[in-house]
Amino acid sequence: MKNSRIIFCILFIALFSFAEAQKGETKFSIGYNVALPMNDFKNFVSSTSYRGFNASVLHGISDKVSVGLATGFQDYYQKNSRQLYHFSDGSDVSAVVTYTIQTIPILAEVKYNFSPAATVQPYASIGIGGNMIAYNQMFGEFGDQQSKFGFAARPEAGLLIPFKNKVSGFSIGASYSIMPFKEGDFKNLNSLGIHAGITVPLRK
Repeated sequence: MKNSRIIFCILFIALFSFAEAQKGETKFSIGYNVALPMNDFKNFVSSTSYRGFNASVLHGISDKVSVGLATGFQDYYQKNSRQLYHFSDGSDVSAVVTYTIQTIPILAEVKYNFSPAATVQPYASIGIGGNMIAYNQMFGEFGDQQSKFGFAARPEAGLLIPFKNKVSGFSIGASYSIMPFKEGDFKNLNSLGIHAGITVPLRK
């Protein structure tokens, strides 16, 4: 895990150093995000998460391509009705099981704007990096709480609608978060995200 963090730090520093050497505009984006658990994840947490956001700081290296950092936060909660659970040691426990999971991705991102001069600008992006996870499983009053750091990737597509000043805008889009995770019966924390937010320039 320590080596992964060092690699990500080096990658981020390299991206920023490259961006600083280019002429372009730096923009900050933030938006509200709704996430739907997918694949194996939804077998254990079926509830849609309405508690999340995405944010990024990207620097334009051309009129269509920008690079930088992206992050976010998503909070998942699932409470299951009382059931009888069988454990490998032969014991049985009747309990209400509750899952709470928070994810914070830290990604190096590349974004491509297909029509930078248009009234409605479609875009696509890909972010690759790491994911900080806080995981808590409660059997009644007893719980198992852990924090982990792992791989994460997030392809995204959407639309940017510039405001009248043409330097800020409103965006709407969808992303697919790929977050491998192995804990108990969980195999991943993949989710489909739908977001809306604003983009503003930081400097030129």
